[in-house]
Amino acid sequence: MYKISVSILKAFLFCVAFGVVSAPLAFAQQEFSIQSEAMQETREIVVHLPKNYDPDSEKGYPVIYNLDAGSTDKLAAEIASYYNWTGIMPEEVIVIGLKNVRRGADYLPHYYDFERDGERVIGSGGKLLAYIKDELIPFVDREFKTNGRRVFAGHSWGGQFLTYTMSQSPNLFDAYFITSPAFGTEGEWSKKTIEALEQTLKQDQDLPGFVYVSIGAAEEAIMLAMYYRLTGLLKQHLPENVRFYHDAHDSANHGSNGAISISRAMQLYFAASPAAE
Repeated sequence: MYKISVSILKAFLFCVAFGVVSAPLAFAQQEFSIQSEAMQETREIVVHLPKNYDPDSEKGYPVIYNLDAGSTDKLAAEIASYYNWTGIMPEEVIVIGLKNVRRGADYLPHYYDFERDGERVIGSGGKLLAYIKDELIPFVDREFKTNGRRVFAGHSWGGQFLTYTMSQSPNLFDAYFITSPAFGTEGEWSKKTIEALEQTLKQDQDLPGFVYVSIGAAEEAIMLAMYYRLTGLLKQHLPENVRFYHDAHDSANHGSNGAISISRAMQLYFAASPAAE
């Protein structure tokens, strides 16, 4: 299944580069600013609307919230358009890219702190999560024709923040795409987050219906160790009704795994008849 996904991605990129196909790959891209009370500052987002976006649609559109705007959010929008055109994805989607302000501190969970310029800085992860939950999602739902289905996608340090989000508000999103999650050079930012996630999974509460975690097989040993620790925990505690997939992509490194994985995760989650793990 992984080989099929990579083959589709390669074919898609070839067609885009050489203009082989006339698929509706173009989409409307807009930027918005949100004055956030949770963050006490202005936050910016990039909105990728499908080419055939209809504000009067009865069905509405699922939304992919993608951390690190400018990374895989545009790729996700293009892949979604291509998958919809080829019939792999029966529905079109809206993709939201979240621009960074202080990537390191903002993604760090609230129970961690670090030293910067001689001062202790507390992680702003809790504030960022409050912004996403109480301000960003309501804004998107007001401005666009959404249908309530939400996906959260994050790579590297962003994958760590997704893990934190799932431990704090697991049902905020219907699906989580966690790619190459990074928990520090020695995994130093993992202990409390993994423990918090384990406690959440053991409780009787709503969980997302889909979780995808991936790593590049050529990534550093600590990255692989944290991937296996996280996937082991999820395999142990996620109930059977949660669709859980995980991939260690052959030859992929930390950078290339993000592009490979967004294609794979979207195919698994949105396809009409997703393949089994």
